[in-house]
Amino acid sequence: MKRKKSKGKIRKIVLISILGILAITIGTLIVALPVTYEFDRSLVIQNEDYKVVKVQGEYTSLAKTDASGNYLDDDFKILAFTDMHLDTYKEKGNVTIEMLIRNITSHKPDLVVFVGDNVASALNARRTKQLGKLMEELGVYWTLVFGNHEGDNAASISRQRMIDILASSPHCLVEKDIKTTKSGERVWGAGNHVINLLDSRGGIRQSLYFFDSGNDMTKEDIEKYKEEIESTNNKKDDYIKDSQIQWYRETVGNINEIANRTVKSIVFNHIPLQEFNKAYEEAMEGNAEAELLYGSKLENICSSGHNSGFFDVMLDYGSTQAFISGHDHVNDFAVKYKGVILAYNQNSGYSSYNVVTKKQSNALIQGFTAYTIDKDGGLTMKPYHNADLYPELQEEILELYR
Repeated sequence: MKRKKSKGKIRKIVLISILGILAITIGTLIVALPVTYEFDRSLVIQNEDYKVVKVQGEYTSLAKTDASGNYLDDDFKILAFTDMHLDTYKEKGNVTIEMLIRNITSHKPDLVVFVGDNVASALNARRTKQLGKLMEELGVYWTLVFGNHEGDNAASISRQRMIDILASSPHCLVEKDIKTTKSGERVWGAGNHVINLLDSRGGIRQSLYFFDSGNDMTKEDIEKYKEEIESTNNKKDDYIKDSQIQWYRETVGNINEIANRTVKSIVFNHIPLQEFNKAYEEAMEGNAEAELLYGSKLENICSSGHNSGFFDVMLDYGSTQAFISGHDHVNDFAVKYKGVILAYNQNSGYSSYNVVTKKQSNALIQGFTAYTIDKDGGLTMKPYHNADLYPELQEEILELYR
């Protein structure tokens, strides 16, 4: 009799445990399922004067046109947003999306670029689809690179799946095919691609390179580059791989051959190079090779512990005039170093750490950076803060951090 009671008690405990686990699982899913954001749909306004066309050839190209479809030499404006961290914090995500919409509709860019850590956290397929749908409603061409937080959650869709979803949007220019070098080697990463901007004659005025930054270094890389990593405060962020560098070399060479000259270019890559820190320090010391253009260093620079030599390759080829990154949310400087601009794109997201959560300021600096390219490929850059653009909204936003 006691044995029957004991078995019954065990069954009851097991049943209660199973129900408890189910309740926790369902609760976790409910918390994680505010996966789409709410915003004032009246803010979504297309630019009626938007006349940018996609030109398909060996490389994807964009050109500005007049009403008759003739190519123009007008300045080409890019708005870039980084570290939006569209995650499960719905209220802050709502703000990030609203600011994204406001900035695109008011500044009327020719191209929008997302510089990594765009859609993050668990169960993010719906958020990924929402971003693609929203950008289509805005009717502007756009593209992206990945940072270290795409696909890093166990319940996240993969990086390649994210590319597949976003690339299905007609205005999204990211390429889902895996690149290969001339030798047939597979280029590491998802979404590596190049976009050429055309002038009035159909010539290339600027090339834009986009690299998958990766996440963290693999165990094999950590062991392989152990001494180098230890000498850089044990930084294990990922780096631009040799296959990506070779693809860059070959693509720069091919585009230069097509144009019959060295074409100026910009590289977008989420994780900053080691040279960012060196350039900033030398600028502060007054070194003639390093000129601080704007901004400041407010946190440690989280580059990879391994230097793959990409900066030196850029110098050798003489094409890239600017390398743009994100990753470090409160660093906002640009330094011209040995002729190449190393710059942080202005941080754009409200969910993750920022100057307020790090107790460095009472004023938020989230925003975006505008890159304007003239007919000769000349580049001007300007960071914007949402707090300056929309001061009337800031008090309510700051409440989210109190």
